[in-house]
Amino acid sequence: MRRILTGRLLILAAVLVTLQYGLAPFFTGRPDFLYLLVLDSAFFLSWERVPFLAAGIGLLRDLLGGHLFGIQTFSFSVTGTLLSLSLQKLERENALVRAGITLLFVALTEALSFGLGAWLEEGRFLARTFAQSVFWTTFYTALVGPAFFWFTSRWFKRISFFKQQYELF
Repeated sequence: MRRILTGRLLILAAVLVTLQYGLAPFFTGRPDFLYLLVLDSAFFLSWERVPFLAAGIGLLRDLLGGHLFGIQTFSFSVTGTLLSLSLQKLERENALVRAGITLLFVALTEALSFGLGAWLEEGRFLARTFAQSVFWTTFYTALVGPAFFWFTSRWFKRISFFKQQYELF
């Protein structure tokens, strides 16, 4: 049985948080590396543990972010659970499927957290800002995704992304 948290995963998460919040003042649209961390574990490690990791990443974002506490945790928990349920049936080996899932996961999580923030925090909802935020974050995250997945395959020393099954006959 694999653990959810390992030393390499914690080091990678610390580096990604530093990149995520260190690049924020310089770019209006930027990739969100914490989404990619959740997606990497969903695609290549274990889809069963994705809701727990997603909730943990959401809690981390709540502790570091400027939103009302609990919005990110709720958003990541809901979309992490949906991601886990969908990956049970989908082909994870195809790069196009991974790109589509990345687009959907990031867009849904961004829309849910932005919508909850606008609903619970008065005066924060502007339709133009909402569409731009969701679009650019989704676009840049999906653009950086393949390079991130390649890097993590080297970092976690995965020889191949998926285990191959051979017939003995």
